[in-house]
Amino acid sequence: MINLASPSHPALLSGAVLAHTGSYTQSLFWEPVEQLWYICQRRGTTGDQNRIQVSRLTADGALKDSMLIARAGHGANIGVERSAGAAYLWTDAMPNGDWASAIARIRYVPGGTADAGDPAATAVHTPRTGVYRVSATIDPTRRHLVYRWQSNNINSTEAVGGFDRYDLDAAAAGTFTPLETLPYTATGRSLQGYACLGDHLYTLHGEQGQANTLVTCANWASGEILQTEPLTTFGSLPHAEPEGICVFANSPGDPQATLAFGIAHYDTDNIRRINVARFPHPGTGPWVAVPYDETTYTANSANYVPQYRLAGDQVHLHFSMSRNDGKPWGNGEVLFQLPLRARPNRTQRLLGVVGGGGVDADTMAVRFEVTTDGNVIVYDERALTSWVGADAGFWRC
Repeated sequence: MINLASPSHPALLSGAVLAHTGSYTQSLFWEPVEQLWYICQRRGTTGDQNRIQVSRLTADGALKDSMLIARAGHGANIGVERSAGAAYLWTDAMPNGDWASAIARIRYVPGGTADAGDPAATAVHTPRTGVYRVSATIDPTRRHLVYRWQSNNINSTEAVGGFDRYDLDAAAAGTFTPLETLPYTATGRSLQGYACLGDHLYTLHGEQGQANTLVTCANWASGEILQTEPLTTFGSLPHAEPEGICVFANSPGDPQATLAFGIAHYDTDNIRRINVARFPHPGTGPWVAVPYDETTYTANSANYVPQYRLAGDQVHLHFSMSRNDGKPWGNGEVLFQLPLRARPNRTQRLLGVVGGGGVDADTMAVRFEVTTDGNVIVYDERALTSWVGADAGFWRC
């Protein structure tokens, strides 16, 4: 279970601009295989007030491409499924008014278009009949499809209904057998998104310009609300509104997956932007080897290959290596680069050691730095020729 009491900084996205600058984000999803954000916004026209646009952003917030989907309702939630090397969107479909009466599975095509209301062209599904304002998302850690439905066609503040979860592969094949159902009653809060991570369902609530953003955690099996915490992250932004929550994982099935949430805003330029932060990663993960240039460096043994592990939001670093050519280490030489999830938000200074044969009546301490782009760098002006290494830790935020 994610600790909701302490949102993490810095921002994953800060003021990112989507393909359409004239409307707020509605929902978002982090796709861990390609490491891309999928962000949904309404893109209504005179002829189609229920069109949505899905933008793909890189991990650092650069717009990669987008796709337009007609007759897709409000874009209340979104999920992204990886299958046979392609990405498939699970979106709202076949709107009744502004809100969906079905969900659709649509292959993402950069720059493409689709019609979520055309069963002949799109896989449209109605897992339940006689329900309203439906939407879906995905738990990528278990490959579950999560489907929200209402028993009454009314604003989310007064809505009564439930969440179902299904095996994702079975759902993609058109078979919807609920693994579990979590009912809910009226909360008096405006729902702005939901996400499923393992045994827990998380919901995001709040309204534009109001200091009432909060997130809850419920247990799937019992339905008990285990946490309800206010969110103040990005609270100083003008016209801020909570918009979307999703699983933030390094890879499918990641045991240290956490949650990310979006806050949309606009300033005097009237450009709608999205900001995303996350909660701390839980638990301690395994040691993970880091690639390095083996033509230039040699690890002292298999135990000293550059590697890291995550313990919550702390990174443990372990390595010991030598130059293959026997030449001195350069002052400011980059040894290897850590992956995105193990990078700090500001430069971290670490203390390591140099082999005793490389110094003469001098300290065996040597300084390393880890930069925000993940580079691990050695700094020493003594023209050291022995091995260097470190067993050190630093905070990512």
